[in-house]
Amino acid sequence: MKTLEAPILTFNLDRVKQSLHALGLNEVTLGPAPSVSRSGAVGPVAPASDFLPRIQVRMVVTDHVVDRVEEILRHAS
Repeated sequence: MKTLEAPILTFNLDRVKQSLHALGLNEVTLGPAPSVSRSGAVGPVAPASDFLPRIQVRMVVTDHVVDRVEEILRHAS
């Protein structure tokens, strides 16, 4: 068993929940995502996706679905 946690874009939440449900995962904890602060960094401008609203997703999954859940969360962030 592993605990996975990731901030995802809020508009991807329904798709993530459907994908997790298809894997048999029905319990997900949602909370506020940690804010990203860029205090006067010099260099390239932050991508627009850094400014979109996010929600923190946390769940405990069995070892045999960890890779698939990580992939789902990665595509949603």
